[in-house]
Amino acid sequence: MAAQSPTPRNQYSFSRLKAFHQCPLRYRYRYLAGRRESFRSIETFLGSTLHAVLEWLYERRDHAEAPALPAALDEFARRWSEGWTDDVAVVRAGETADDSFRDGREMLSLFHRSTFTRDRSETIALEQRFAVLIAPDLHFTGVADRIGRTTSGRLFIVDYKTSRAPGTPEEFSEGLQAQLYAGCAIQQHEASEALAGYHYLRMATTSWHVVTRPRADENLRRFGELARTARDAAEFPARPGILCAWCGFNGICPEARVPVELAGGLRLARELGDSAGLWGPVEDG
Repeated sequence: MAAQSPTPRNQYSFSRLKAFHQCPLRYRYRYLAGRRESFRSIETFLGSTLHAVLEWLYERRDHAEAPALPAALDEFARRWSEGWTDDVAVVRAGETADDSFRDGREMLSLFHRSTFTRDRSETIALEQRFAVLIAPDLHFTGVADRIGRTTSGRLFIVDYKTSRAPGTPEEFSEGLQAQLYAGCAIQQHEASEALAGYHYLRMATTSWHVVTRPRADENLRRFGELARTARDAAEFPARPGILCAWCGFNGICPEARVPVELAGGLRLARELGDSAGLWGPVEDG
């Protein structure tokens, strides 16, 4: 069977597969029906803004500049202001957009002080896009936050996380995402191994994993199996749970369960309106 060219139907990113793993119905709405989510959570907006500023920091450093913290904070404020849209939702009751803005400043300050100013590694690529054929009819695609080499020449990739607690290897994301990107980097740079890291911006800690060529091949094989499961699925049941509050389809999902203390996204979806006219319930408890 000849290999097929990448198309939206046969390209599977980690985010796409994670959506299927967490809730097949959300996966169907987003990736098969092509629907747009009614809102973006403040956590998503904060994460994308911080990622953009970290990319800017390393780009400036590669141009023989080393932005000081005040400049980095100004860049964060500029990107926050310019990137803000009316569909950004503060999900948790009692929290505000200003709270998240302050969180972002604190994470950026901590990163600049504890990591960036001490980092002597070489940057190879920022926001590196990968497209790897894992089967004649399947492609893995992804974007690595940063690829580089340590001062001793060791290849690494790092994925930045704004989560409130460190992940564990048993979790879907921490068990596979950075390791897959490391495997792609191994192929691209013809290395025998690479380090895959998750850097937790709130704690200024990095969890490193060694990925060898055999391990990289095994990760891609495993990803291929999971992608086939998603591709061949005939049913897409909802999986109601705590994540419903952050799902931009909770306004049209008939099984969404959103507690009142996490209803900021659902309320915004109602305010913005949805063509389907179906709204999930807000639970009191």
